[in-house]
Amino acid sequence: MAVLEITDVQEKVLGAVRTGQDAVVDAVKSVADKLPSWSELPYVDQLPAPGEVVDRTFGYAEQVIDSQRAFAKKLVAALQLDAAPATKSKASA
Repeated sequence: MAVLEITDVQEKVLGAVRTGQDAVVDAVKSVADKLPSWSELPYVDQLPAPGEVVDRTFGYAEQVIDSQRAFAKKLVAALQLDAAPATKSKASA
């Protein structure tokens, strides 16, 4: 039951994060509509595309997270925790 409660809290937090993100996007869009076009900026031809920067940054973050997941799994295996049951029944406790 505790796992379900944690999942519910996680879903609520993610929902709140998404709502906040949507509000920020709307605010930035309203400001950006008043600014010069990206293509009008000086030296823009020497800069990477904004989407490319986002993809590279998050691609790197994904690699770090994948590495951390593999590391955590190795730790669990080294401690032989993966063979232990997640919970013990009250009868065996």
